[in-house]
Amino acid sequence: MPPPAPCRGTHPPAGVAGSPDGAGSSPRVLGVDEFAFRKGRTYGTLLVDVEAGRVVDVLPDRTSETFAAWLREHPGAEIICRDRATAAYTRAIKEAAPGAVEVADRWHLLQNLAAAVEKTCHQHRHCLRKRAD
Repeated sequence: MPPPAPCRGTHPPAGVAGSPDGAGSSPRVLGVDEFAFRKGRTYGTLLVDVEAGRVVDVLPDRTSETFAAWLREHPGAEIICRDRATAAYTRAIKEAAPGAVEVADRWHLLQNLAAAVEKTCHQHRHCLRKRAD
């Protein structure tokens, strides 16, 4: 069975500026992230031109097959910015855009940094308390 077609004309999630524009090639720097159509039940994929700051497309699910099909139909992404936890996106990129460089997005980098700092402070709380006294 072929993967579902991207949802052209679907409205992006609340708070996302721009509107989907599925025509043409992929932007040079493509942002990809999942979002909930219906939290806990139905998820989609939001594709963003990071340099232009606009929504490129909204995919109807978050599967590797759907994202890989989109990448094949829209070649040209040199850098793909995504969260590191979504294995489906990694598979799609390796399959359909193997030359693209994958980078972690800023939000997830900051989230990971904050978690690492919190963990380190917690592990060394006794030393930090002694220093403060």
